[in-house]
Amino acid sequence: MTPSIPQVRLTRQRYRAIVYGIAGVAVVALLAGIALDQHVLGAVVYLVGAWIGGGIAVLAPRWSDRTLQDERDYELHNRASGLLVGLAMGFGLSVLPVLYVLDAGGTVEITGIVSGVVITLSALFLLYGVCFGIVKRRT
Repeated sequence: MTPSIPQVRLTRQRYRAIVYGIAGVAVVALLAGIALDQHVLGAVVYLVGAWIGGGIAVLAPRWSDRTLQDERDYELHNRASGLLVGLAMGFGLSVLPVLYVLDAGGTVEITGIVSGVVITLSALFLLYGVCFGIVKRRT
């Protein structure tokens, strides 16, 4: 007679706790690394946590025999991403042209940080457009 090993099934709650727990530990490690002047260690722990948490978030729903994400989750993701892009676009279109006009007039100087924000927002919109085109083409 062979003893049976009980299978631990991945539930929605356990799935979310694992993914968000790993992400939380990763962020805390990054902030602790910055605060303790251990930038590389904090960044390494953050990256490992992001890769592991992201891998679980992507692969667990594919491998699990249970439904870990459903229409409600997809609807929330769609609404949240639309809100993010809309807010970033509203900020970008309302503030950035004014900053460039003020910079041209010598009133305000656009620093490296502002240029970084402009490049980041531009990359975000370009990436969103590419992803939108891919999704639209596949459906």
